[in-house]
Order: sequence, then structure tokens, then C-alpha cells
Amino acid sequence: MIDVLSHPIMPYRQWPMDKFIRISILVMIMFITLVGNIYIIFKLSYHRQRHRTRLQIFILNLAIGDLAICYCTMTSELFLLIYDQQWILGNVACKLILYIQVVTLASTTFINVAMTYDRYEAICCPFRACQSSARICFVIALCWLGSCIVAVPQLFIFKRSLYNESSNRYRCASTGYTAEWQRRVYFTTFATYVLILPALCMTVWYIKIIRIISASKKIWEQKVYNKTATSSSALLTSPTKVKTVKLALTIIVVFVVCWTPYMCITLIEIYFNGSFHKPMWLDGVLQTICFIQSGLNPFIYIAFNQRRAYNPALIRAAASTFSQASDRITRRQQRAQDGSKLFS
Repeated sequence: MIDVLSHPIMPYRQWPMDKFIRISILVMIMFITLVGNIYIIFKLSYHRQRHRTRLQIFILNLAIGDLAICYCTMTSELFLLIYDQQWILGNVACKLILYIQVVTLASTTFINVAMTYDRYEAICCPFRACQSSARICFVIALCWLGSCIVAVPQLFIFKRSLYNESSNRYRCASTGYTAEWQRRVYFTTFATYVLILPALCMTVWYIKIIRIISASKKIWEQKVYNKTATSSSALLTSPTKVKTVKLALTIIVVFVVCWTPYMCITLIEIYFNGSFHKPMWLDGVLQTICFIQSGLNPFIYIAFNQRRAYNPALIRAAASTFSQASDRITRRQQRAQDGSKLFS
């Protein structure tokens, strides 16, 4: 239960400058995340289900996860900043919000992995790639279910507790550990399945994707300039697939870049037995970077879906046609010159 009356808010004119700046930045990130992800959800939900691509299904679920981060994680952080790190939302909210935080983070990771593997199949194994959205929805459901399962320990680890016995200030802290090694094992496991293993898997898949695209580009260039006659047109990668790969890769790179500093600093803090304490400003900066990731995803999708004035596929076809026509004209001129030499 929210006990606001017993915790009066300091007037914002009396806030310290660093507190005012952090709250202002967080409110702006919340607004951008809210508007951007609601726009993406409505835009992708507007498409008929049979016309919705597999990548759009992944993007839609990522937007839902980012919206949950805005409503739960960012809102609770805003309360903490306003009330000077006091937890006023009660014990049930403490457990539930920390549980939802891990659910949304783990689901984002799992969906990113599934999206990367889907792009890997589409580019490297086109005949094996799934063409129906039913299997994609099933995979995404497994991602959400798995994230709900791996987040269960949060319900037992976190609870509302007093800062100290002589204080009436409450906090939502991880007081469920009985030994320090348990904290290390849990967070190491958490960082492994949220960041380390997914990053390794996605790196391997994208290296293979880039190799296939590079090989396809060389084959196309050889066909355009008539350097060789090959019948491997099935290997050519369409510009649309390349564009979806770039979109998925950008989303994943932003996710890894935004969350890696927070994970690394927290692991260092845990394994140094409390001898390393990150300053408050660093903690605020790392959390802000993590929150920015949820606000950037909609704009990445919008940027990659802007209509271009000229279609790359049409430009390539025109270039190929022009090259072939130019070659025919050159050959005709050469034959005409050879004929004139015979009668001279």
C-alpha cells in the first residue's frame, strides 16, 4: 500500500540541482519511451495478422516489454528519486516490481536471441526458414514464459526492510540472501543468461549472416558486369532481407551497449566484497543508460522503415539493364568498324 501522507514530498524548488536534473532526465526518457512504444504497438497492431511479417511480431513484443519497463521500472525509480531513496510502495509492490523488472529484461534478451536466429535462418538457411507466423508466436510465448520462470527468485530475494533499527525509513533491498556467496552465484547466473551467452550466440550468427551477404554481393557484382556466367541466383540476398538484418542488428547492439556497463560494474562491486562502492552519480548514469535503450528502440524501427525516394532494387536493376545495353551498343560499334575496314 502506498503511504504517501506519512512521507511528505519536499517542494521541487528546494530540490538539490543533481536531484532535479536526474528527475527531469528520467521524466523525459519516460515520455519518449511511452509515446514511441505506444506508437509502435498501434502501428504494428493495425496491420492485419496475415500481412504482419515475422520481424514485426518480434518488434511488437519488444515494444510491449519496453512499455512494461516504463510503467514499472522507471516509475518505481521516479518514486525513489522523489522520496530520497525511501520505498513507500509497500512489501508486495517491492517484490512484484522487482519481479517484473527481471521478467521484462529477460524477455527482451530471449526475444532478441530468437529474432537473431530467425534472421540467421532467413539469410543462411532460406529453405529451412519458417514461413508461418504461428511458429514465431509460439517461440515468443516460450520467451515470455521462460522469463517469468527465471525471475521467480526475485520474489524471495527482495523485500521491504528498514535501513537500520533506529530509523523509520524503508527500502526495497535484496535481504533474502543468507550468505554472500549466494548473491554472487545468483547475479553471475543472471548476467550469464541475460547478457553473456546471448551476446556470444548472436555474435556467431551475425558473423555467418555477414559472410553470406558478402558472398551474395560478390556474386551479384560478377553477374552485373558479366565477369562470369553463374546460375547461383538463388544465393543472392534480397535488399529487404538485408534491411531487416540491419534493423535487428542495430536493436541488439544498442541493447548490449546500454546494459553491459551496468552488469560489469555490479559484478565488480559484488566480487570485491564491498571494498568497491560505486558513487551515487555513477549509479544514476548507468541506470539512465539502461533506460535510454527502451526509448531508442521505437526510433530505430521508424528510421529503418522510412520510405526512400529511390528503391535500391530498382536502381540495381536499372544499372544492370544499362550495363547490358551499353555492352550491346559497344559490340555493334565494334562490328561496324570491322565491316568498314573490310571494304576500305
